Amino acid sequence: MINTIFKKILSMTLIFSVFLGFAGCANTQEANKELEIKEINMEVLQKMLADQETFTLMIERDNCPFCNSMNTYLQETKADHKGKYNVYRLNTTNYELYREAEGDMTLISSNEEGKQFLSIFPYFLYTPSIYKIEEGVPVDVGIGYDEANYTISNWDVESTIDWNQARPIDVWTYLAQE
Repeated sequence: MINTIFKKILSMTLIFSVFLGFAGCANTQEANKELEIKEINMEVLQKMLADQETFTLMIERDNCPFCNSMNTYLQETKADHKGKYNVYRLNTTNYELYREAEGDMTLISSNEEGKQFLSIFPYFLYTPSIYKIEEGVPVDVGIGYDEANYTISNWDVESTIDWNQARPIDVWTYLAQE
């Protein structure tokens, strides 16, 4: 009888150990992946926010030299910065975002997607911008890209950026923050 109980305990221990081994491998593999940026549109973004997801959102537009420079840097160095990333990209080129008057520190849009976008990010002004979204709520943003130092300017989402007070942060460090 004791022998049968011992065999059951040993069997369960082995099964549990194998399970933990697989789970550990999966977590290690997830933490050592190269950056992969997934393209989304406004409809997908709204669903992710409504589902209270946590993720990083890169806002870009076509013909943005700083966006292009940052993306080139990320592609060239992603093998050196393996980690756990949850990054999406939204292209706002067709959102017709513009300043109503020269010097305005907020944007407007005459397009429905642009209006939806600005209702979520009312102080958005520059590309690239990288937003941290926690449980469906924008909580932090990295704005612009300094190609000489590989940094973005860290700011809160409650106001338009003050470049003199923003804190520079390495773009890889910002992307890896959870």
